[in-house]
Amino acid sequence: MTLVRRSDGRARYLVRKNLQGVDEEIAELGDGSVILCTDDYTIYDDIDEYDGIDAHLAITHDDAYVIGDAHVNSCENRHSFIRQWLAKFRGVSKHYLQGYLDFLSLRQNETRGWFDAILSYDSSA
Repeated sequence: MTLVRRSDGRARYLVRKNLQGVDEEIAELGDGSVILCTDDYTIYDDIDEYDGIDAHLAITHDDAYVIGDAHVNSCENRHSFIRQWLAKFRGVSKHYLQGYLDFLSLRQNETRGWFDAILSYDSSA
């Protein structure tokens, strides 16, 4: 699952077999009110019933790509980098996939440079 916060464009990738427990992570990453915009994949049908998700807007690409402020273009853009990123490693174990994607999101999100972010990381926070 690719999440992009609208307020600042920060991306986060979540590797999940199903959506159990994902509502807590989405609410934690949100800026208060969370309105989730997804494609029309059936796995998201009842996601708006989860705690922390205030509304769910599903975009059916057969009908339209944007409905008001609702679109998934930012997520699709960030998600398009994953295959190219993982190809560098010539195979990634499913066990470590979340770590590889966390590093990709660090590189995409960090404005001062990912290396500086790692050097200044405070593990006590």
